[in-house]
Amino acid sequence: MNIGIVGTGMIIQNAGDAIKAQPEFSITAIVSRPHSAEKARVLAEQFEIPKIYTNYEEFLEDSQIDVVYIGIINSEHYSYAKRAILSGKHVIVEKPFTVRLKEAKELADLARRRQVILLEAIHFRYHPWLKAVEEGLEAIGQIKMVECSYSKISSRYQEYKKGNVLPVFDPNLGGGALYDIGVYCVHFADAALGERYGTPEIHYEANKGFNGVDTSGVLLLKYPEALAVCVCGKDSDGACQATVQGEAGSLMVDGFPRPEKVILRCHGQGERVLWKPERKETNPLYKEFEAFASLLSDGNREQAERQMEKSLRVMAVLDAAYYGERAGSM
Repeated sequence: MNIGIVGTGMIIQNAGDAIKAQPEFSITAIVSRPHSAEKARVLAEQFEIPKIYTNYEEFLEDSQIDVVYIGIINSEHYSYAKRAILSGKHVIVEKPFTVRLKEAKELADLARRRQVILLEAIHFRYHPWLKAVEEGLEAIGQIKMVECSYSKISSRYQEYKKGNVLPVFDPNLGGGALYDIGVYCVHFADAALGERYGTPEIHYEANKGFNGVDTSGVLLLKYPEALAVCVCGKDSDGACQATVQGEAGSLMVDGFPRPEKVILRCHGQGERVLWKPERKETNPLYKEFEAFASLLSDGNREQAERQMEKSLRVMAVLDAAYYGERAGSM
C-alpha cells in the first residue's frame, strides 16, 4: 500500500523509518506547508519519497496514495483527517487522536460511512510489553489501583520560559502536558481498566504556565471499583514507570512508556519477569507500523473498530479532564 506523509516535524523521522521497514508499505508522497518545503525536500531525499506537495488538496487528489499518515500539530489532526477520509483514503493520525471528543466521534462516524480505516498512532498499544501486561492482569486479581508516571523536561521548555511559545506549549494548538505525554498514561490506564471497569469520574489538577497551558499535572480517574492516578510533566523530570495493583499481586512496568522490563509479583510467589526486550530498541514505532501494515493490508475493519473504541474512551477522558465535560458523554 502507498502511504502519503503529512508533516515535517520531529515525529516524521521515526515514522518514516518505521514505514520504510514494512515491505507492505511504500512512501509515495509527502506534503508540507510552503514555508516548510525545504524540510520536506530533505525528508523526501532521506526516505526516497518521489513526490513532494505544498498543497494538501493536490496531495489528496493523488490517486496513488492509499493511506495518509498525519503527523502535525494536535489542533490540525481533525481537519486534515476529515479531508483525507472524504477523499477516500485510509488514515493514521498521530496521538492525541484529536483535541476534542466530538471531533473524534465525528471522524469515527465518517470513516465508517466512507468505509475507510481510521487509526490512532499510539505506539505501545501494539507492543509486546503491553500484551504481557494485559496477560498478567489475570494473575493479580481484582484491580484496585493503577499508577502511571511519565515526566521529562521538554527540549522546548527553556524557550517557553523566555516567552517563546512553541506549539507544544500553546493551549490553542492542543499543546500541554496532558495531551502531549499524559495521553500515554491515559492509554495505559484504559488498557488496564477501561473496558471492564466502567466509566470513571475525572479530576485533573495542573501546574500552569503564563499562558494558561498545563506544564505538568495529576489526573485522577475514579472507576466504580478502582482508582487510576496519571502523572505527567514537561517542566520536570520524574521516575517514568507504571504499576497495576490487585488483590492477589501487582504488575510493574519499569521505564514507561518504553520499558526495560515488565515484572509480575504475586503474594507468596516472589516475582517473575513477564517481558524484557531482546535487544535495545532504536525506534518505538516499528511494532506499531508493523501492526498497521498487517491490519490495512488485510482490510481488517473489525480490528480497526476495536482500536477506535479504545481511542474514543481515551478521548472522552482527555476531553473531560481538560475541558470539564463528563467522560460518560461518549
